[in-house]
Amino acid sequence: MLKRLTLLTVLLAGLVALVPATGSAANPCWQELVNDYWADNRVDRTYPISCYREAMQKLPTDVQAYSDAQDDLRRALLLAIRDERDSGGGFSDPAQGGSAAPPTVPTDDGEGSKGFFSEVLDKLGPKNADSIPVPLLVLGSIALLLMGAAGVSYLARYLQARRLDVPDPRP
Repeated sequence: MLKRLTLLTVLLAGLVALVPATGSAANPCWQELVNDYWADNRVDRTYPISCYREAMQKLPTDVQAYSDAQDDLRRALLLAIRDERDSGGGFSDPAQGGSAAPPTVPTDDGEGSKGFFSEVLDKLGPKNADSIPVPLLVLGSIALLLMGAAGVSYLARYLQARRLDVPDPRP
C-alpha cells in the first residue's frame, strides 16, 4: 500500500512539474505583440517597428502556414510605419490639429452576434500564445478523473478483500 501511495505522489508531483511557472522577467516586445494579437486576432497597440519584424520571424511554421497571422502582423507593421512617418516619429499633438492616437482599422467581420459556444470558448480559451491549449486541459482532466476512478476501485477491492479475510469463529 505504501509503494502505491509513493507512486501516486510521484505521479502528482510530475504533473505539477509540467505546469509552466510564470516568470517575473518582462516579456520581450515581440512576445507582447504576439500575445496582443493572440488575444483577439488583432493588434490593439502600436509597437516599435523591430518588434513586428521579430514577431513575424519567430512565429511557428504551422501558424505561418495555416493562419493569417503573418498577414495581420504585416498589415499592423505597415500601419505603424505609416503612423510613424505621418507623425514624425511619434504621435502628434492634438492641440496642433493632429491626432493623439493612431487610427484604428475596423475589424468587424460581419458576423454580428456570436453563438453560445463561441462566447464560452472566448471566455475560457487561451489568452496569450504561452497559455496551455484547451484540448490539452480537457485531456488532462479526463486523465486525472480516470486515475481517480482507478484508485477508488482499487481501494474498494482492497477493503472488500480485507473484509473477506475475517476468520470463521466456528470450529
